[in-house]
Amino acid sequence: MKTEKTRDQQIIRASEIGIATNLALSGSKAAVGALSGSISIVLDAVNNLTDALSAVLTLVGTKLAGKPADKEHPFGHGRIEYITTIAVAFVVAGAGVSSLVESVNKLLHPEMPEHSWTGLAVLAVAIAVKLVLSSFYCRTGEKTESETLKDTGADARFDAVITGATLLCALLNMAFGSSLIWLDGALGACISIIIVRAGIIMVLSPLDGLLGKRSNHALVEKIREEIASHKEVLGVFDLMIHDYGPQHRIGSVHIEVEDSMNAHQLHDLTRHLQKDLMDKYGILFTIGIYACNCNDPLTTPMYRNIMDILHSIPEVMQVHGLYIDPKDNTISFDTVVKFGAGDGDALKKKIHDVIAAAYPEFSIDNGIDYDYTLSK
Repeated sequence: MKTEKTRDQQIIRASEIGIATNLALSGSKAAVGALSGSISIVLDAVNNLTDALSAVLTLVGTKLAGKPADKEHPFGHGRIEYITTIAVAFVVAGAGVSSLVESVNKLLHPEMPEHSWTGLAVLAVAIAVKLVLSSFYCRTGEKTESETLKDTGADARFDAVITGATLLCALLNMAFGSSLIWLDGALGACISIIIVRAGIIMVLSPLDGLLGKRSNHALVEKIREEIASHKEVLGVFDLMIHDYGPQHRIGSVHIEVEDSMNAHQLHDLTRHLQKDLMDKYGILFTIGIYACNCNDPLTTPMYRNIMDILHSIPEVMQVHGLYIDPKDNTISFDTVVKFGAGDGDALKKKIHDVIAAAYPEFSIDNGIDYDYTLSK
């Protein structure tokens, strides 16, 4: 709980700094834009104002996401951060569309802005401030695993580029006068399009978290190796990680062990694994057990033959939970098949029939799993 509080405090602090900085930049740019009559500078100020609002939404979202779990939301409220990111994105995109309308109007009815060196100095300082703020946001976002802060940091870099273009436009206007009267409105339109694009990208980024994005393959493989390093574990299967918001993850996995292990040994193994995985990765795992009698002299030849048969089927990626019971004449197993492999029921019947044909005296119990984490 201490780690989560520290994370929330870092995000809130970053948001408060962003609000204060963007309000200061917006006010100073608005004054420069109003005095010079430059639509591009005014829109740059509006862009900073939307950044301040975005920071407010981030702050509110973090506070709501930090609410403890309750009866209605037993996995906590962490996904609110994803919703906050989408809200921020709509604010940014909306500001971009509004700015585009104003810029097109300026292009149709151009007026020559009147820039001063003081105003240009303000823009130069704003560029430096935005670059520093972007770096701060990105570092804090990486440290806290906050997609909202990472996106805000990227947006701040865009802002620095936009202000740089605005400064260049002002210098060109001062140098060439009325021959470039159209440049201010054109730059305003370009700024607007960039803002809209940033908003669209931002609205797409958290959707994966809400829809259930595939787990990071490198993390899954690292956890798989960690579990497999225990000598009692013969195989690691069905590893899945469910995301309920940044740093709010729950996992499930099956391990294969000798069927000779007793309940006490299984209890010690699974508890030890759960503690290790929680300490190292911050993920609470539910651990299921597959019993294996592959080393039993009575079943070893059958085991190897069945594995060979199943791996010869093109759609099959992995086989696990294979257990042969010669007393009850049953064979049970699960197969992991590729996404897009076709009709699951038809494939399950195909696999069943292949094994039943090889061992007609046995009852076959087979299941189908899909490739949730195996492939990259």
